[in-house]
Amino acid sequence: MQPEKLVIFGPMIIFFLFFGALVIGFLIVVAKVISRGRKSAWKGVVVDKLFNEQRGSFEDSHKIDQFYTLVFKIEDGSQKKIAVSKTMYDDYKIGDRAEKKSGDFWQKKVI
Repeated sequence: MQPEKLVIFGPMIIFFLFFGALVIGFLIVVAKVISRGRKSAWKGVVVDKLFNEQRGSFEDSHKIDQFYTLVFKIEDGSQKKIAVSKTMYDDYKIGDRAEKKSGDFWQKKVI
């Protein structure tokens, strides 16, 4: 490669390699987190339902974010908090049993 081209394109190549490595690393981490979540399996009972509202930042103060969380007591005695949609939040009541099978994304209500 000619020296003039190396001076111009060298930093660009380094820039794209660096940020390409960051993007690929991020995608690998996301894939591992999703894989770990899908592999987990448990059975539990809803012991609490949490609801939280947060106002947006100063520039966007009219926006209100709503967060829904179900708290399960797992068979091993531990608790598991799972963020859910409003529909799923409304579907569960305290005392409902649920099971999360390996390979599924979400728990399912056990009747």
